[in-house]
Amino acid sequence: EVVRPPESEYFFIPQVKLHDGDGSGRKRVLVLCTGGTLTMAPNPEKGGALSPVPGALTDFMKSMLELTNDKMPDVVVHEYTPLLDSSDMGPPDWSLLANDIKANYLYFDGFVILMGTDTMAYTATALSFMLENLGKPIVFTGSQVPIAEPHSDARQNLIMALIFASRDVPICEVTIFFHDRLIRACRSSKVNAGEMHAFDSPNLAPLATVGISIKENEHLILPQARGALRVHTKMDTRLLALRLVPGFDDTILRYMIKAGAESGSLRALVLQLYGTGNAPMVKDDLIECLREARELGILVIASTQCHRGSVMMGHYATGQALERVGVVSSNDMTLEAISCKVAYLLGRGDLSIDEIGNLMTVSMRGEVTHTDALPPPPFTSAYQRASRKGRYFY
Repeated sequence: EVVRPPESEYFFIPQVKLHDGDGSGRKRVLVLCTGGTLTMAPNPEKGGALSPVPGALTDFMKSMLELTNDKMPDVVVHEYTPLLDSSDMGPPDWSLLANDIKANYLYFDGFVILMGTDTMAYTATALSFMLENLGKPIVFTGSQVPIAEPHSDARQNLIMALIFASRDVPICEVTIFFHDRLIRACRSSKVNAGEMHAFDSPNLAPLATVGISIKENEHLILPQARGALRVHTKMDTRLLALRLVPGFDDTILRYMIKAGAESGSLRALVLQLYGTGNAPMVKDDLIECLREARELGILVIASTQCHRGSVMMGHYATGQALERVGVVSSNDMTLEAISCKVAYLLGRGDLSIDEIGNLMTVSMRGEVTHTDALPPPPFTSAYQRASRKGRYFY
């Protein structure tokens, strides 16, 4: 049976269940599959290389006895055509996912999105900003090993994602479940390409971990949203992320800034700096270059190259020099969160560059720790350290 909402302007997913039954008393979860390793198998036509197999996921899930358990939700699966490698996914695909969730929002209790792991952190983070006032769980997952392999991690990841999407007291955020933990999407990064523990949340503990039982960090979970769901699908990705290395020639940076400003193709520059947000002080040309970028209306954001920790621009003299020319801090956000947050704020169209800069350290979806709650910098007094201990801002 195919059910469509009246006068819907968005594509609606056909309501075809995997298993027979009336579904009474069971939650309903929509699984959106975009492709990725989970759906792949060796393709003889491509010399045995892995490639997505349409319909393989649906056939596999129909054979899963776990899904017939009364404790599991009713599941509806939709596979997009064509199935994509996550490296090929970008803002148009993010918008498609957001619109499909909006069209089906009232018909399901939760959503699971299956995709490749390479850009999962970016896609999940983008959706966390695009879906305002989210009142239902959206869980991303995938696998490191194709689902057709006997030792695949896909089965466990998929089952746990369905469980988290259909719990009686759900975590109504965009999250990623992988291996044994549920992490906030806008705090996530892919950290390992060769092990099952592929994702980490470097500056925030997992929202939940799975062992014999599920253990939640309830104090980290965002409060229930108030208001109707609002979907923002316009993402302005005119930004550039640049990682500094010792001895780099900043001449090319000056040319990029000038060309980007003249063509309108560059509106934000993310600098991955050393340590707590430090750049070489002896490079006066670099500081002047960044000053010119701000004068040209380009937002300049400082982030850290460290996997864990935060930018503290006012602590060292090098950071203070950047502050004076208008560089703004990203605190402890991941590069994925910085990029997607800037794209979202630029895409709104109702904010100036200065207003966007002020919002970089303001938590909108739990993506950043408030400046007052960051761990104190080195060489602070015992009183200063004690005054910040245990403070959380969402």
